[in-house]
Amino acid sequence: MSKLTEQQIAQYLTENPDFFIKQPELLADIELHQQAAGATSLVHIQQRQLREHNTFLKNKIDQLLEQAKENELIYRLFSECHRQLWTNYDFKTLAINLRNIICTNPLINECHLVKYEKKFDDLITHRLQNDGIYLGRINQQECDLLFSGSIQSTALYLIGNTAHPVAILAFGSHDVNHFEPAKDSFFVLEFVRSLQLRLLELA
Repeated sequence: MSKLTEQQIAQYLTENPDFFIKQPELLADIELHQQAAGATSLVHIQQRQLREHNTFLKNKIDQLLEQAKENELIYRLFSECHRQLWTNYDFKTLAINLRNIICTNPLINECHLVKYEKKFDDLITHRLQNDGIYLGRINQQECDLLFSGSIQSTALYLIGNTAHPVAILAFGSHDVNHFEPAKDSFFVLEFVRSLQLRLLELA
């Protein structure tokens, strides 16, 4: 009689999922040798795998809930910012009101809407040349142009374009991981488009 291969055994167990139900004593009796843990039963391995999978699912759910809470907060903040666009009639007042609204988010420590000046040219070339958006860390010289505190991560949005810049909207956080390239910017980008239209009207 030829020796069964691992593939044949695996196929048999796959095709007969009730095998261990019919042979329950095998679950406790089978010992599997693992390099790290030594001999252990199949039941213990299954229990550990289930615990690990449950932990993974719980962490995933926690991440999704946290993201949902953050998205809700961002939506509320930028809904209020949209309203400010049409109730403020000068750049300075608009910039102050936007800062006061955005900085109610505890993870955003500074928010500045600044008119374009020549001193921003290197920053625009280095960080905003491609699509007018940058999320991540900036060097100290760039940070000093826009922020007053110890900012660890930033979100920068160019209002206008590189040929005709109008302003820069800058968010800063003390959390080094808060603004990073993979962060969802949907609500911000919608606001930036509206802000650009409004600033052109106020110009």
